[in-house]
Amino acid sequence: MLRLINVMLVVGVLVAGFALYTLEHRTRSVEREIARVDAEIESEYEFIGLLNAEWSMLTRPQRLEQLARNHLKLGPVLPDQLVGLDSLSSNLPPAPEATDDQPAEAVDPMADLLRMMQ
Repeated sequence: MLRLINVMLVVGVLVAGFALYTLEHRTRSVEREIARVDAEIESEYEFIGLLNAEWSMLTRPQRLEQLARNHLKLGPVLPDQLVGLDSLSSNLPPAPEATDDQPAEAVDPMADLLRMMQ
């Protein structure tokens, strides 16, 4: 009877040791995964910082002004280009009218206005 108890205790110790080893192995694996994810997060933060710096460089007013000057061929706004509210209606073409074959919801005034301006 004593031998049976000793054998059961030895088997119990071996099972507990195996369970402890498996748990430690899983714990170390999870720790490595956490370290890897932390490194990826840090890398992403560095990349975000790099993108913010690049965005700041690309949106500098001097750079945008130079690009506008080179590609858009725009000039400064002249005083005679400013329009008051009272003369605004005379500069616009008349609004298109809805026809009987089209319901009022189907009329696209912006598209009609663009067609008239071409």
